[in-house]
Amino acid sequence: MLAKRAMAISGLSPIAERRSPWQDQCITETSNPSLADSAAPQSTPPSASRRRIERPLLRSDDGCALGGVCDGVARRLGLPTKSVRAIWTLTAFIFGVGAIAYVTLWITVTRRGETSSIGSRTVRDRRELQIILAISTLVLAILIALQAIGLPDIDGVGWPVAVTGLGGLVVWRKCSSDERLRLQELLNAAPVSGITSSKSWKVVALRATVGITLAAIGIGLLSKNGSRSGAAAGALVGAMVLGAGFFTLFAPWWLRTLRELTSERRERVRAQERADMAAHLHDSVLQTLSLIQRSAHDPVEVARLARIQERDLRSWLFRPAAFWTRAESPSTLVQAAADIERDVEDNYGAAVELVVVGDCPLDVAVSALLAAGREATINAAKWSRAASISVFIEVEADLVSMFVRDLGTGFELQTVPPDRHGISRSIIERMQRAGGHAVVRSALGEGTEVALTLPRSHAQL
Repeated sequence: MLAKRAMAISGLSPIAERRSPWQDQCITETSNPSLADSAAPQSTPPSASRRRIERPLLRSDDGCALGGVCDGVARRLGLPTKSVRAIWTLTAFIFGVGAIAYVTLWITVTRRGETSSIGSRTVRDRRELQIILAISTLVLAILIALQAIGLPDIDGVGWPVAVTGLGGLVVWRKCSSDERLRLQELLNAAPVSGITSSKSWKVVALRATVGITLAAIGIGLLSKNGSRSGAAAGALVGAMVLGAGFFTLFAPWWLRTLRELTSERRERVRAQERADMAAHLHDSVLQTLSLIQRSAHDPVEVARLARIQERDLRSWLFRPAAFWTRAESPSTLVQAAADIERDVEDNYGAAVELVVVGDCPLDVAVSALLAAGREATINAAKWSRAASISVFIEVEADLVSMFVRDLGTGFELQTVPPDRHGISRSIIERMQRAGGHAVVRSALGEGTEVALTLPRSHAQL
């Protein structure tokens, strides 16, 4: 009884007291970690025996044979890529279902590493969408015309080929640059259309043999059909085989000629651009540099020439189309403001910092606003002794504003003699007649600011 209580206190049960010697031996052997690990079966996680599923569905960007659709679908379903490619190839022969589905996913599914699909980029580009719709309409009209002239069973071959071809056209025109480069490399490496290895006589002989064979087969299929009813599919297949034969024979030369013409056109455009740039540099920059060398003793003249050249270069770089086609008289606010900047800098030697936000056509009221601003700018250039004059113009929905500011000597408006009409008549009264408002703020040693405002109801668009 005391022994049982002692065993209960120590945490042992009475059953453990009656175990046999062979049980002790088994416990000793299984307590060895090395023996237990070797005896236990090596089980692998369930997820390691199958491919990991990736979400969402994305086209592959590496290791893909064409567009990365099969590899993307295989990763999404957790299947081997080779199996998906084999199934897709088999379905391509079932009325072209596989080819249509492949091109559709190629267009609608986003490629890994990109932010949008080919279809979304095509829809956003209106010009490209119009081109695709025009070509699709032409292909549709051709297929309908073929059915109307006696080829009723063209649906099984013609429509899948047309849809696949149009999809390939969309892919080629709106795919990313790196994907187009990869497709171009595949096209160059193709044994039929590739031109990188066309200098080898073996490749030329093989291509000629394949092309002539396909052309002969196509001619044979076309000649056997005759006027049999229900021979549209055979005639179409014969025409396709014949076209494939001609493509195999002449595609390398066609592609080479097309690339040479494209390269020549690109080089011609670049040569023209270089000639235009050289002519402009000679007519403007080099001439100005020579004038600066002659006027090196006059810093004011050097600064004036530098400002003129800087203004011309900015206009040439950012508005090249309008640089050579400047009208005799300005027709918009922006053009008139640029004339004010040019005239004040050329005639008075002061730097004008012009900023224009928005634009509107010139009318009587807007012209009056610019005339008042021009007078304020000329006054600042003549009397303020400031190194630069800031002119800010903003065209809003209901208001046109112009601010002319300098950090020169300033003046007191009350001390201006009555016979000086530059501010009272040329600025204030002119704005009042145009339906606007003018405010002149100035203080000695702090500069001058002229604020001109004109309601948009007076500024016709």
